[in-house]
This record gives sequence, structure tokens and C-alpha cells, in this order.
Amino acid sequence: MRPIHWLLMLVVNLVFGLNLVASKYVLLELPPLTVSALRFAVVLTVMAPLLRWQKGQMRTIFAVGFLMGTVHFALLNTGLSLAGDVSTVAIVIQLGVPFATLFSVWFLGETIRWRRWLGIALAFLGVMVMGFDPRVFNYLTAVIIVAMAAAAGAAGMTLMKARIRVNAFQLQGWLAVVSCPSLLIVAAIVERDALAEVSGISPLGAACLIFSGVGAGLIGHGGTYMLLQRYDLSLISPLLLLATVFGVIFGVTLLGDVLSLRMIIGGVITLVGALVITLRNAPQAGAVPETMVR
Repeated sequence: MRPIHWLLMLVVNLVFGLNLVASKYVLLELPPLTVSALRFAVVLTVMAPLLRWQKGQMRTIFAVGFLMGTVHFALLNTGLSLAGDVSTVAIVIQLGVPFATLFSVWFLGETIRWRRWLGIALAFLGVMVMGFDPRVFNYLTAVIIVAMAAAAGAAGMTLMKARIRVNAFQLQGWLAVVSCPSLLIVAAIVERDALAEVSGISPLGAACLIFSGVGAGLIGHGGTYMLLQRYDLSLISPLLLLATVFGVIFGVTLLGDVLSLRMIIGGVITLVGALVITLRNAPQAGAVPETMVR
């Protein structure tokens, strides 16, 4: 890789890692469904003038948008709001990697061998190890919800991998078209008083919200797509696991997360499992990484 592309890869991982912390800050002021809707409102505001109708693909794009946008982010932000730390969420969301692999077997007819089965087992084992930590056990519901978010995102990614050929910017824009209104409707019903509180969001909260939409939604995914156009997936996908490392680092340094030995061991096991799956998937995958980064 050229030095400028190494720098871009570093920026992408930093953006993805910092995004969970930014989202956590916003969730201190607003409830999760409202935050999710506003996040996509930011993306839609930027992308609306650039959107182009994707002939023959819109039905699938809307289905992917519902899974990867509405369902994934509603669950992810709900879990993040309930979790006691960002670090655990950053690790658990990597369950999207084994989920995507399992879905590719069930729905795409792919065959996986013992190394990827080992990676799947390690990924889930690592989360189980973390789940028995006394601190994590206090917000085990959040871990389960984040795991569900990972599954929803993986389902959308599997469908996207099988049927969609749209660049990252267009896809993010259409995700916003699907997700923003649907999340606003649900938020208006479930969090009816929250929408009135949006005008009172702090400058820091607003900045974090914009960062989540523009930073992770456009810069992170756009930068990833640019790199995938130039380099093999087998090189890019493992490097994207650095986003989880950065997420844990930022959680500790910016939010004061405390990592117990059990959480560290479980996190390492999960990341090793995700890495094994990613390396085994890379030679036969398309232009979409199966590393779950948001």
C-alpha cells in the first residue's frame, strides 16, 4: 500500500473507533431511537442532492436499508445506551463477522471448512467469557441487544453481497432514505417526548451527532470503499479490525471504561475468531468487507 493509503486506513479505523464514543455522548442527552433517526437525517441532508435511482436494485436496496439501517442502528444504539461501557459494545459488535459467515452458508449456499468453524466458535466463546464478568453481567441485556444488532447488520450485508452493486456513498444515502423516516415514526411513538428535546441538545452532543453521520457514515465507509477498489480484500478486512482496538482505547481514555482481566481475555478471543473468519473469507469474498464496523 502507498503511504497515503496507509494514512487513509488509519483515519478510517480512527473514525469507526471514535464513532461509538461519539454515539455514547449523544445518548447521554437523547434516547436511542431519536439518536438513530437524527444520525440518518444528517446523512440524508448531505447525500440527498447526489442520490441516483439504481435501476433494477431498489427493492433489494430498501430491504438492505431496513436491516442495516433501521433495525441495526435501533438495536445498536439501544444496546449502547444500556451498556456500562463502550469497550464491550465495540467487541460484541464484531459478532457480525461470524453471523455473516453463517448467513452466507444458510442463504447463499457457501461452504465453510474447519478453520472458519473454529473462528465462529472462538468469536462466540469470547463474548460468553466477557458475559460472565460481574460488571458485564449487570448489563447483559445490552450485550444481547448489541448481538442482535450485529445479526441484523450481517443479514443486510449478506443480502447486499449477493445482489447489490452500488458504491458506498450511494448505498449510505439510500440507507438514510429508508431509515430516517421509519426511525422518526417509531421514535415519535416510543419516545414521544424526546423529539421535543432535540432543540436543547448541547453543542458537544450536536457535534458528536454530525460526526456519527458524516464521519462514520460517509468518511469511514467511503474511505473503506476507496481502499477496496485498489487493494485485495484479504489486506483490507483484517486491518479494519483495528477499529475495535481503537474503540476500546477511546472508551478507556475518553469515557473511563475499566477493563477487567476477563473482559480483556474475552475480547482477545472474540477478535481472534473474527480475524480467522475474515482471513478465510477474503479470497472468495466480493468488494464488501465482512468486518462489522460502524
